[in-house]
Amino acid sequence: MIRKLLILVILLLSAFMALGQRKPDPLYKAAQNSPDTNQVNVALQTGRKFLRPAAPRKNELDSALKYIQTALTMSTAIHATEHQYRALALKAEHSFKMHDYPKADQTFTEVAGYYHQSGAQLKETAIWDRYADIIPYNAAPLLETRLKCVTNAYNIYKSRNDRLKTSQALGRIADVDLNMRNYDKAERELLAVIAESKALNYRKQYYAYYLLAETYYRKNEVQKHLLARIECVNSYEGDPTHTIDDGLLYYYCLARAYLKNKLYERAIQYYEKCMGICVQLNDRQSYYQCVAGIVNCYTDLKSFNTGLTALRKYSKGYRPQNRAEESLLLFAELKLYNLLNQLRNAEKIIPAFTKVYNELYQNIRKDSNFYGLDNFVEHYDPLLKYHIQTRQWDKLAEELKKIEALPQEKMLVVTKLTIFTDRFKLDSARGDMLAALRGFQRIKLISDSLTNQDNSQQINELEAKYASVRKDKTIQNLNSQSVIQKSKLEKINLQRNLTFAGILIAITLAGLLYFAYRNKQKANLQLQDKQAKINDQNIILSALVKEKETLLLDKDNLLNEQEELLTEKEWLLKEIHHRVKNNLQIVMSLLYTQGAYLQNTDAKEAIRDSQNRVQVISIIHQKLYSESNVSFIVVADYVSDLVRHLGKAYDCNRRKISFRELLDPVKLDISQAVPMGLILNEAITNCIKYAFDDEGGEILIDGRSIPDDSFLLTIADNGKGLPAGFSMAESTSLGMEMMRALSKQLGGTIRIEDHSGVTVILRFKIFHSIKP
Repeated sequence: MIRKLLILVILLLSAFMALGQRKPDPLYKAAQNSPDTNQVNVALQTGRKFLRPAAPRKNELDSALKYIQTALTMSTAIHATEHQYRALALKAEHSFKMHDYPKADQTFTEVAGYYHQSGAQLKETAIWDRYADIIPYNAAPLLETRLKCVTNAYNIYKSRNDRLKTSQALGRIADVDLNMRNYDKAERELLAVIAESKALNYRKQYYAYYLLAETYYRKNEVQKHLLARIECVNSYEGDPTHTIDDGLLYYYCLARAYLKNKLYERAIQYYEKCMGICVQLNDRQSYYQCVAGIVNCYTDLKSFNTGLTALRKYSKGYRPQNRAEESLLLFAELKLYNLLNQLRNAEKIIPAFTKVYNELYQNIRKDSNFYGLDNFVEHYDPLLKYHIQTRQWDKLAEELKKIEALPQEKMLVVTKLTIFTDRFKLDSARGDMLAALRGFQRIKLISDSLTNQDNSQQINELEAKYASVRKDKTIQNLNSQSVIQKSKLEKINLQRNLTFAGILIAITLAGLLYFAYRNKQKANLQLQDKQAKINDQNIILSALVKEKETLLLDKDNLLNEQEELLTEKEWLLKEIHHRVKNNLQIVMSLLYTQGAYLQNTDAKEAIRDSQNRVQVISIIHQKLYSESNVSFIVVADYVSDLVRHLGKAYDCNRRKISFRELLDPVKLDISQAVPMGLILNEAITNCIKYAFDDEGGEILIDGRSIPDDSFLLTIADNGKGLPAGFSMAESTSLGMEMMRALSKQLGGTIRIEDHSGVTVILRFKIFHSIKP
């Protein structure tokens, strides 16, 4: 130990001796001897290098100040006034990064005043622009100062009649107004910037469109927000000098806008496009933000299994490396497990989820990002939903209290709606009906305010298509102009050649004029005859053109009528499914009411079985009403809904009965979906009732398409098996009779096997199916 201390002391003494023997800085030596402007420039460049980082360390700030003071000393000694004020500007920047904002403002203003008095307007604007650049765009206490800087620069450019610079300065003013929440003013300014950029044929309009979209988003004008995002991407792609970093931001924002407008397929398309750029830039956090967005799309589409498959696909081989990236992955996993009712899988990741988000919670109040709070609440909500599903009300109250402690005045309306909904569920579960009623009224008020935005989906689609068509038309017009210019050049060359040929022909024609004069009268008569024929043909052609226009108009009217009839047919079909579903719900309510008055256990059980059978058909009609296709249902989604219903009806969580679903993406016609669903209901119900003891077990539902256009459905349990001597052919129970009859209706076969539990196997041909 003593030996190590001696070595350390020797090393420290050597370092101090080396420092004492270090040669003095040449700049200091020059400042004392014979300074000149070149040495001043070197000192300024060195000081600027130490100030270049966004958050320089203390030693860097000290070094920068040393060289700035050296530059001031030398420039004062040689009376180099220009260099002196350049050094003062750098010193003002040093004061700002030392957080001495009053001193920085005083020095910057002094330097700008010097250039103003000397008439150097461009240098004055450079000072105001530099001052504005070092102020963070979201530093609320300094926004007034930043507004002063950009306004001064704007006034100078405007006085010089520099239209492009004036437009760009106005865009910077709009940026400050946006962060100061002056949304209407920012909107007007940005629209003026875009109009001026178009008039000047300035291609980088996407910066203004990006800020305009941000303005509409914060004003909750979802439709205008989407259109501005589309214009932003179109402008970005139309600029051959664009950078890939800008594309990452613009594609991600457009994907989120499509998601907010419920255009999920387009949202997924741009999220995947954005992910490709993230891989190129190795931006993992943005990559996982896109993955979370894709999962949100599939959950809104009710395609939970597809969302889980996508999550595993995109996260494979590209693991998160920090808490922020890990939080996005955990959010997506927990949300999907909740929706799929896979609560055991959800329970496994709860500790990791809680640990990560508790760390993020400590810093969320310091996050200056406008969307920081909204993103945190959205990503934290699956934990609250898990406590609701598992009825852990005390834990829900604890977590909800943490979320409600965050500043809600900085949240968007949609985020507040999420918090209010969770509070309403907690109050209802605890029996606090007065608080629950107040919460419901608040939720209803917010939901009504968002209804108009939801109803504008079709308008958004049409306007997005219009924007795309307009872009294609612009490209076509540019190509047409190129062809016209080429044609003009060819015409000029042809005219030149014809001129020379005309001279030669004129010489030749001089000898023929005599003969031409003699034949003039005869030629005139022939021409008159031909003119009469041409006039007749023109009259006939005019009549044909009018007839053609009439036919085209009739054709357009017929096409419009056909489209209206098709739309009416689709809505009528949806209305039929909706009414059938409502009637089935009435039947279920009647059965439930009848069951409440029954005393006999077998009768009650029969009533409940009948309710489940009616629910099988009701789920199908609900699917057909809510989906865009009114003729087919997706087997995977339908089976998931049926399993969740039966799991709740028979309290499978308490009985430790779990479900495992392995289903191919196949769609069935309603004529086959109904009998298949009834068979599936009978098989699963029998497994739940008779297969397991108190220890519980697992039920497997396996559905796959096989090469001969058939569907093979297997329902298997790992329970106690069939009783001795059981035969499906000899069984006279209602359930078995229904399964045999329904399999014949499907034109298929059904059999029951007993191997480590009961296995029901149904096979039938698929008619009118659609395989994605």
